[in-house]
Amino acid sequence: MNNSQLYLSIGVPTLTVILAWLSNRSDINRLNDKMDKLGDALRAEMIAFRREVHADLVMLHERVVKVETRQGA
Repeated sequence: MNNSQLYLSIGVPTLTVILAWLSNRSDINRLNDKMDKLGDALRAEMIAFRREVHADLVMLHERVVKVETRQGA
């Protein structure tokens, strides 16, 4: 085995592993960005839902108070 064969047998797999690692890091960064955006959107949706539920509970409480005051009178 001469020197060029040795360099190729070590260099090609090493280069392949480095390229795959860089590609994987890029994919992971994109996935993290997507998950962050999804989390932000989900959080905003849940806050809006909580506000709707709170408004409905307030309205229901007001109705119950009216019914209770009528029965007590």
